[in-house]
Amino acid sequence: LKSLEQSTYDALMQIMYASDGRVSEPRVHDLKMLTLAKVRQAVSAQLRPQDLEINLVADFEGGAMRKTGTVEGALSTGKHREGEDEGELDVEVPAVARERRLLELDQSLWTYLGSLPPSEVPQADNTRAPVITRGEDLSPEARQRSAHIEDSDERAVANLGGGAPNRWGMGDSYHKEKMAQKRFSWDTPGSKLKDHPLYPSVCLLALREVINTRLFSTVRDSLGLSYDCSFELSLLDRLEAGWYTCTVSAHPARIAEAVDAAKGVLQGVKKRPVSELELSTARRTLTRRHETDTQSNEYWISLLTHLQYDNPKDLSCIRDLELMFQKLTWRDVQNAYHTLLTDPEQIFVSVSTAGPGASYTSGGSAPAAVSTSSEHVKQLIEVD
Repeated sequence: LKSLEQSTYDALMQIMYASDGRVSEPRVHDLKMLTLAKVRQAVSAQLRPQDLEINLVADFEGGAMRKTGTVEGALSTGKHREGEDEGELDVEVPAVARERRLLELDQSLWTYLGSLPPSEVPQADNTRAPVITRGEDLSPEARQRSAHIEDSDERAVANLGGGAPNRWGMGDSYHKEKMAQKRFSWDTPGSKLKDHPLYPSVCLLALREVINTRLFSTVRDSLGLSYDCSFELSLLDRLEAGWYTCTVSAHPARIAEAVDAAKGVLQGVKKRPVSELELSTARRTLTRRHETDTQSNEYWISLLTHLQYDNPKDLSCIRDLELMFQKLTWRDVQNAYHTLLTDPEQIFVSVSTAGPGASYTSGGSAPAAVSTSSEHVKQLIEVD
């Protein structure tokens, strides 16, 4: 792993999921242990024809036909974004022709995919969820990992992480234990959306935007400790497991302060609840992103994915998405925050620095300095 960011993230996942290598990068030793028989068995158990989910997104009605199209009745699968609609004509397709195109598509699916015989290989176990490490069983030193890479450029990146629920509000066994201790429930008092299957997902998406805004305003803008910072949620669809990660990029001299400030933001939502202004900003961001993404086929595929499996997802999760954004309240988002494991013993940290020498300090950089290229140390002064 030559990437500073990738190696830092991988180190974090190894701490959080020390007993499960599925969420971290494969090790060289593991790759060398693979054989053709092992790979064939693993792939065959997961790619059985009878288990495949097929989702198609295209211009089925033929509203946009390309001028250069030479195949009669071909379907347009363009992304329909700006700059990509040149050479297209708006053509009105009669109902008979539309039905014929859909029938041909259906026949092709049955001919090429429906004719595949079912596999006799036993199905792989897709229900075994990774379980996060119990942080309270580790010392503070064991919950944090540091590394240094010799390089001509001085830079640093840190990843903070902890347990979180999946898209449907369900976590792993350790997460369930902690939620039971908190007596947590998605049954938010007074919420008009709590019975919708998409409710946990929308709450978590809004919470992600709120925390991202706070990270930027606090760690980067107010304190000036980080070049960039972000907060992400795994939001797994099928496994009852999940995690959050917070990334901060800073100068090596300030990375420790940036990590402490990021921890403060993550834990501060408990004492400083989500405001209506923050929710309004998050709502606008999510709505605009959804409106923009609906112009791409890839986004529609992501919305349709797992719709045919046995899970809480149904058509309402696609149809009511914008409505959910609009009716969400700050209490819904604040309640969702309690599903994140943010106690001091539940936060894991991975820090990587790069610079001259075997370590940052031995490279000749002063720990308190903001920039090692300046002869004068810059200090904050108070102005009346």
